[in-house]
Amino acid sequence: MRMKPLSILLVFAGLFYFSTIRAQINPTNNIIGVDITLPQNSTYTYDSALISCYNFGTRQIGLHFLWKSGLETTPGVFTFTNLDIANAYYPYFNVQVDLNIDPIETNILELPTDLVNRTFDDIVVIDRFKILLDSVFNHIPDLQLSSLVIGSEIDAYLGTDQAKWTQYITFYREVAAYAKSLRPGLKVACEAMFTGLTGSAATYLQALNSNSDYIGVSYYPINNDFTVKSPTVAASDFSVVVDLYPAKPIFFYQLGYPSSSLCNSSEDKQAKFIEQVFQSWDTYHENIKMIDFTWLHDWSAEAVNYWSDYYGISDTAFIGFLGSIGLRNWDGNGSDKQAFIELKCQAKQRGYNTLPINCEAGVTSINNSDQISIFPNPAQTKLKIELPSDLKNFHLTIYNQFGQIEKSVPDFNNSNTGIDVSNLPNGLYFIVLHHSDRQISRKFLIDK
Repeated sequence: MRMKPLSILLVFAGLFYFSTIRAQINPTNNIIGVDITLPQNSTYTYDSALISCYNFGTRQIGLHFLWKSGLETTPGVFTFTNLDIANAYYPYFNVQVDLNIDPIETNILELPTDLVNRTFDDIVVIDRFKILLDSVFNHIPDLQLSSLVIGSEIDAYLGTDQAKWTQYITFYREVAAYAKSLRPGLKVACEAMFTGLTGSAATYLQALNSNSDYIGVSYYPINNDFTVKSPTVAASDFSVVVDLYPAKPIFFYQLGYPSSSLCNSSEDKQAKFIEQVFQSWDTYHENIKMIDFTWLHDWSAEAVNYWSDYYGISDTAFIGFLGSIGLRNWDGNGSDKQAFIELKCQAKQRGYNTLPINCEAGVTSINNSDQISIFPNPAQTKLKIELPSDLKNFHLTIYNQFGQIEKSVPDFNNSNTGIDVSNLPNGLYFIVLHHSDRQISRKFLIDK
């Protein structure tokens, strides 16, 4: 007897669902990193912070050095104390390092004072950076480098100035090749902001990244006024990056979400963002190899003021952003925000740790006990969804069995007459309803 296509689907529906769940990040192929910052109490040491991160699955750390402000404060005079410490410290813990050396830090030029009037493609600038690399590598012979990152959020400084981009691309190509000659097998990247990588500077960065081994991204889903976007934007944003760079490993060297009300955010939203990041990362686990969560603890008021002055931005929401991006609070020994609990739980669910934490009561776990009705199921042309009266204005998304978005309805509620699915082929689908503080998911079939 020949089975009807629907019957075949029903037989394999469980398998498809299982495959979707299993297609996720894992400790062998994907790296969880954290930028370590410390809380107020000096008795909570860097050792304490590193061990805390190591225990939930971190095996990679980002170290950041500004060329002028951190390494060559006086022309020709270098300071390598922190690199010497790193060379002895991290190999002991078997932790790899993404080493950032920044001639550009976001909107700030970090050239030594005697070079500030020269362009990046000037041979004097290139040769000086090569000399810097000689000295850096001499001080870190034992440090396991996952990558060398040359420049942080460079698009903020270069903007859309074609001449400056051409000069920096020449500089980057030359010094990246030289770094590889000093340490064969080294992977090199340059970090750009998500908005530049996918928008205003996309063409320039495509040219620059032809010289990169990894695609470096800084990702904070915020608006121009530093208020937060919805935590659910991670899925579409990750998709855009992967579409632009399908053939090279993608490294999120910075990724974070503030919790301050000054940014129209909250601890709950921040935790929700962490959950959404992991779900989206699962979809693109073959492309996105590393995410470095920024950062472990909030900064003190003094640190926030220092960096606000450094960047020349005094906007109140920006202050809230800088002061609340951490996964743990700053006061005392620090305390876990909901986002850090969520991070540990999401990592545990994917095999990165076996911590004795109760993740069943996770702060942003999917709530499938909500009574919603989906009919008909199987559907043919239209899908009707009924919500309890207290559930309103959800963002509705329909995914196919491969985790790809098929439909999206921003403001779904009981007044909607139904969802047109007539253009979708037969198969298994997942419908997800997002709200600021909850998420409901169901699976359904289409059989025509």
